Amino acid sequence: MQYSEENIYPILVTVHTTFYGSKEFVIADNDGYIIEVGEHMEIVVKRFIDSGLSIDETAIRMDVPIEYIQSCIGCTIGE
Repeated sequence: MQYSEENIYPILVTVHTTFYGSKEFVIADNDGYIIEVGEHMEIVVKRFIDSGLSIDETAIRMDVPIEYIQSCIGCTIGE
């Protein structure tokens, strides 16, 4: 099959931030398949921590357990 820009160029559908803070975009190809691409959760955690949120605030913002946030940043409980 010979490709041209017409049959391989994806169509941008939407760019958004999820309720838990991940930045994502959604594209659709010419066959109608939908592809969602988003930030890795550890990157979201790091971004929130770097912006000044505490571990507790990040857990609440992302609606995940504190232990998950600690595992993403390499902490142990009680540090």
